[in-house]
Amino acid sequence: MDRRGAKLVLADINFNGLESSASGLTSNPLIIKCDITDRADVKTLVESAVNRFLKIDILINNAGIIRPALFENCSYENIDDQMKVNFIGAVNCTKEVLAVMIPAKRGHIVTISSLAGLVPETYSSVYTASKFALRGFFLTLGIELRKHNIKVSTIFPDSVDTPMLKYEASHGGSPLTFLGDPQSPGKIVRAVIKAIEKGSPEIYAPASTGIFSTKIMCWPWLVTKLWPLLERLGEKNKKTYIN
Repeated sequence: MDRRGAKLVLADINFNGLESSASGLTSNPLIIKCDITDRADVKTLVESAVNRFLKIDILINNAGIIRPALFENCSYENIDDQMKVNFIGAVNCTKEVLAVMIPAKRGHIVTISSLAGLVPETYSSVYTASKFALRGFFLTLGIELRKHNIKVSTIFPDSVDTPMLKYEASHGGSPLTFLGDPQSPGKIVRAVIKAIEKGSPEIYAPASTGIFSTKIMCWPWLVTKLWPLLERLGEKNKKTYIN
């Protein structure tokens, strides 16, 4: 987006991380410390963006956390944190941005979900629930916002080689996450650009994995039979990734 001349607003709870990201850009982005689970913070974020650039054309919801565990071992704190950041945070940002986009009669909302938004991810049931929620919410929203000329897209990546994936690997993450080779973050960036250019409601990265995932969910009984086998295969790859 930076290379295409977009005027960027970067927001995160980690301000030092924002400064590091901004240093690698050619433009001069607006960087704002923001907790997306705090609606007052999100409101200030959107107001600051409009004050600086007068409009908001695109929102990219990208924040997410995971706390791998069997549900029986999940603390209420971890349950709340994952649902608030992964789902409610995206809802908060979308709600505030729509107050700008609807009067303008234009805009595009893009959300980075996960393959766990299409199929179950064992050892991460709460994370999976948050990603399934994103899919339902944004598919519905895309239909509702057509009358305002606002497009809605959701990206469903398989595993991506990021610090979050390394955290999963070393903290009991689902073996299913490691069935295939992790993708580079650049591939997800290209998926986002494709979604914006084509106005696609959903994009899978890679496409083959996404298509398989949507098809197999037509037979939930098969998922329950097949997943233990896939877990065993993924566990081997996870050990290789850690090492």
